[in-house]
Amino acid sequence: METFIEKIAMAKKIGVLFKVFSREDFKEGFLDGHLYMNTIDYFRKYEEELDGNIADKFEALTGWLQPHDIMLTIEANGEKFTLNPNDMAGPATISMKKHDHANVYCMTQLHSHDIDMSRVKGEEELRRLKQYFTLPEESKNLGAYLVIIVNPAAFLERVRLAVQGHIERNEVLAYQAKQVIYYDENKTSLTLKNDIEAPFYKQSKYSHQSEFRLCLLRDNLANKPFTLNIGSIRDIATEIRTEDFNSLIELKRN
Repeated sequence: METFIEKIAMAKKIGVLFKVFSREDFKEGFLDGHLYMNTIDYFRKYEEELDGNIADKFEALTGWLQPHDIMLTIEANGEKFTLNPNDMAGPATISMKKHDHANVYCMTQLHSHDIDMSRVKGEEELRRLKQYFTLPEESKNLGAYLVIIVNPAAFLERVRLAVQGHIERNEVLAYQAKQVIYYDENKTSLTLKNDIEAPFYKQSKYSHQSEFRLCLLRDNLANKPFTLNIGSIRDIATEIRTEDFNSLIELKRN
């Protein structure tokens, strides 16, 4: 683990990519390269007591429209009725059925944002970096086991090669991997021009997860989970207890 921390200190702009697990057998499966991917529909319908954890009935929206940003007109019996914002109980949502069937793999990426870590400018940048690389308490609700990918580039290349095989066999229609963007569900309207981006937008109450996602679009009308096998990743991963993560990250100014 010390070598990994030393690599962090040398980089200019870096990201720490890892996965948290609630069960040890799930963790071992991941280390063996078995990426179990639930569907968007699964997360929309998942039920739990915790808020902002796993369940998200507003997954993969292409539109989240605040009342003040829309005007709704209804025509009945040849007469039109217009509802003003005060008539609406809350935001209107737009989603596409095809995203129900998409399979996603959710990880966490803490990163330096726009800060050059080889040249930290002042105490304010250092404070921000410490915040960026601190795992929030809420994230510990995801599980007690944590696997860090010490070579994210190699990991994503193995994923890409595995997905490419499925694409060539027409088992996968499209693939994307990127950081999730969070929007303020209380103040902001979301309107996506490119609907393929929908799985990578979530509401701000999930922002503590700092999620990085792998997403597969498949012909999957039954909304079945999918396991992507990329081969063992034990050579590019290290495992710790989730509760120990923050104590292992140390940031200092040069």
